[in-house]
Amino acid sequence: MSQKIEYQCQESSCQSAFPQTVSFCPFCGVKQTAIKVKKVPPVAVAPIIKEGMPLVTSEQARLGDSGVQNDSVAKERVLSNQALLDDGQNKFSTHIADSISNSYCDSITFGVLLRYGKSALALDMRRVESILSLALQRLNVVNEKELLDELDALLHVFTDTEKKLDKKSRVDALQSVCKPRLGAMKGVDPDIAERYINDFCRKHSVMQRSGIWGWKIL
Repeated sequence: MSQKIEYQCQESSCQSAFPQTVSFCPFCGVKQTAIKVKKVPPVAVAPIIKEGMPLVTSEQARLGDSGVQNDSVAKERVLSNQALLDDGQNKFSTHIADSISNSYCDSITFGVLLRYGKSALALDMRRVESILSLALQRLNVVNEKELLDELDALLHVFTDTEKKLDKKSRVDALQSVCKPRLGAMKGVDPDIAERYINDFCRKHSVMQRSGIWGWKIL
């Protein structure tokens, strides 16, 4: 598209533009003894867009139909991947329900389900663990692994400073994880929780009450 030519008044206080050469400026009346030409860039005309007409970006116009087709393929691929993921999660949830008995998922079963989910969903292990924990919660199943993690954190709070676990703190820790949670019929098996506390104390050199006045690592 060619540039438009305008002629400009030579008077600095006027500088009005007009479409053709003149002897006198029609605006200020100053005699034009020299021709000052002003080149004006062409005005881009926006295309008329009708209602419902798809918008095409300059990049898509440069690429032509192939760009649009590639974009469609990419969207289809994303939708396809999401559909596969949703289907995999549904199958994983069904497998979880079939693998649980007595509404209790012990730590060993949790590990087995976690490895199954990692293989079936091809997701990060932490993401699979979140999906598994949520599925157990919806089924009102006791998640032993999650509760023992809570017990571990609580024991650290009680013992990290003095390396001692008194009887009250021990009872509080046991009650925290052995009592039924919302929707569940029970908590962690008390024998498993007791064994976990003893193992924790030996591992971290935490003393427990022995006799009336004594403390030792049991």
